[in-house]
Amino acid sequence: MFRTGDKILHRFNSELGPGEVVEVGTERIRIRFPRREETLEFSLRDHALTPLVLPEGADPERWFETFHEDVVERLARAEVDDLHAWENRMDSLQLGTLREAAGLGSFLGGRIEIFPHQLHVAEQAVATDPVRWLLADEVGLGKTVEACLILSRLARTRRAESILIVAPASLTVQWLGELYRKFHQVFVLLDHDRRKDVKKDFGEEFNPFEIHSRAVIALEDLASDNELARRAASANRDLLVVDEAHRLERRPGHPGSPAYRSLAPLCAASRHLLLLSATPLEADAHGFFRLLQLLRPEDYPSWERFQRGLEAGTPLSPCTSSTRRKDIGGLPPRTPFPTRVSTPPETREQERKILKHPPRNPLERKRRSETIQDIWSSPSGPRDPRLLWILDQVPDWRRAGDKILIFVHKRKSLDLLKREIERVTLGKVGVFHSDLSPAAQDLEVAQFALPDGPTVLVSTEAGGEGRNFHFCRALVLFDLPWDPVLVEQRIGRLDRINRKTPVEIVYYVPEDGFGEQVARLYEALGIFKEPLGGLERSLGHVEEAIQNAVMDPHPRLDVQNVVEETQEMRLRMNRALYQDLHRNRYVAELAPDILRRIPEDLEERTAEVVLEACRQFGFETVAKGGVDSWYIEFGPEAVIESLPGVSEGNRWLGTFNREEAVERETLDFFGSGHPLVEGVLMELEDGHRGQVTLMRIEKTGTSGDALAAVIKSGSDFRVEVQDFQGNRRPDWSGFLLQKPGHRILMSPEEWGLTGDAEPAVWADRVRRLLAPLQTQGKIVAATAVRLLPN
Repeated sequence: MFRTGDKILHRFNSELGPGEVVEVGTERIRIRFPRREETLEFSLRDHALTPLVLPEGADPERWFETFHEDVVERLARAEVDDLHAWENRMDSLQLGTLREAAGLGSFLGGRIEIFPHQLHVAEQAVATDPVRWLLADEVGLGKTVEACLILSRLARTRRAESILIVAPASLTVQWLGELYRKFHQVFVLLDHDRRKDVKKDFGEEFNPFEIHSRAVIALEDLASDNELARRAASANRDLLVVDEAHRLERRPGHPGSPAYRSLAPLCAASRHLLLLSATPLEADAHGFFRLLQLLRPEDYPSWERFQRGLEAGTPLSPCTSSTRRKDIGGLPPRTPFPTRVSTPPETREQERKILKHPPRNPLERKRRSETIQDIWSSPSGPRDPRLLWILDQVPDWRRAGDKILIFVHKRKSLDLLKREIERVTLGKVGVFHSDLSPAAQDLEVAQFALPDGPTVLVSTEAGGEGRNFHFCRALVLFDLPWDPVLVEQRIGRLDRINRKTPVEIVYYVPEDGFGEQVARLYEALGIFKEPLGGLERSLGHVEEAIQNAVMDPHPRLDVQNVVEETQEMRLRMNRALYQDLHRNRYVAELAPDILRRIPEDLEERTAEVVLEACRQFGFETVAKGGVDSWYIEFGPEAVIESLPGVSEGNRWLGTFNREEAVERETLDFFGSGHPLVEGVLMELEDGHRGQVTLMRIEKTGTSGDALAAVIKSGSDFRVEVQDFQGNRRPDWSGFLLQKPGHRILMSPEEWGLTGDAEPAVWADRVRRLLAPLQTQGKIVAATAVRLLPN
């Protein structure tokens, strides 16, 4: 704790010069800076305030006139730090260069498995300014991760301070979790309650988007509230991210959907813009055009001009990426498990009653279709054969530690399955449906993912968009919606890039009735064996064929005709007519060069630097079970007041190992961007600890005395060594960069800095040899070194 009369330096405002404490309160401190003739007030927790130790003999009245706080002057005064602190500083400088990873550095701190295509896309996007980019990768390839990589780079490089993420309500809490758990980014959910709090605390006139500069908000909120959308646009975001951007629909000659009309002004007002959509250009050219128009209106003024460009093969503006599964070598296969079940008599009877009355008008046609679909999707009761099959499997799933995701079409089906499975198996069943709040949905998924969590989670279609259940062993389709897109969305929850095993898909084939025909149609379409690959917007004919069939008293699906039409569409998609129009798109051949740029020992070197610094700072550091797992606490025994961005009392349980962090999300990942890691590295760079030392190095094969300055420029640094005669000795710099071993701390007395004349001679030599180097960059460390041959 500081006391009146203590001398102070403010590390980030060196122009103030040295200061003297004139008053210490409970929360604030007043400091007089005599060179500037100013007295300023700071928080006692200001991590930039550091004690200043004056050299012996300093003038007690005019000390501030002759004192110089730079590294060269500290060495001239022989203010020697501990050798371990100096070596820790040098290791941190080398780590800083390593972390750049030839431009990949800021992308490597996330708790994610590294995939080359994601790094490639992120690099392409941030190379432009402003960043206005459409992420249109195929479903399951990690568009959210790509967006977070880009967001993190813009935030860490101060290109984006205020950030807004717009996502469907069911995905808002998931975004919050992804940003925090995987990328150390803290955002707030700007839901109705949070906006109400802003109004209460600050007044009606305050804009909630300005109060909370980093926020996530539901797309539905903006689409349904024009005033809220107007306030969002007026806040002038640095970065706007819109997930599921294909919802921003605007047909030719139409003003657009409510979502489009609400978001278009916000897109225009934001400097940087990321749009995420899995709809490829081949499947919906006009929808793709509308998104490009939001990104680059000057490049895409009209639909007609865009069409002409497609016909001419004109490359798209450099603002899109559209990676496909085949571009990355494919994903694990889908393995269908058809399960034959009997058709309950009541289902047959209900279907017969509905079919014998032909519909007389469009309304009756609609009701007939909905009723028959409901008959086949809903369980017939506790003795439904599909439910009995599940009850028979649950004990085996539980013993094997498997996680099983079950999809149902209706909420009433979910309630029955949950009740019966829990009653019979005496085990908890997780649920996911639209009546749960986003936070409750996220909690259900998190508990389900735990090793000791529920074996089974039952979900309605609410869980079919954006959610990641790749950890599940199998997917059970309790029913088959008549829209094949819903079936694909269900399967897509497991069929994702971070999956290592085949996607097991259980579906039921009734022994007869219309339900059996629908199952056979989906089998013929191949939906259980391969993804639709962007065909989602082109499959209206499938649902239409099913709807038309049930209008007949004796429904019969023309499977062959539907399959032939779908196969033709798939062929057109596979030809990828427009894929080459995406500039600098990812291809598998790029992977080796991208991966080679990632330092193999980055995590190991980070652990060495951070743990050593924490020990020197007086933090409690305890190795824990697992791979490179540690408990670290910034407790009362610490010898520093605070770290940049971190205050006393913080504690962490985490790992420096990426694979361990991905496997165990309850651990912190001590990678780039983590508050502890960044705080330690900032302290090592900006603090005084380890700036100056005196040493000798043995077993060098040479001899001599020299002065060395470590000069930093950007993320690069170099070591300049001069012997006492002023000759540059680049061949000696390596001794200062090698691993510790033969370096030994020397005291000023061992250097002979005693007597009346020696200190003055020493100071003159240091200033004469090292001060001129200050024009070449920032001197962050300096030392005198004595080399000994043996």
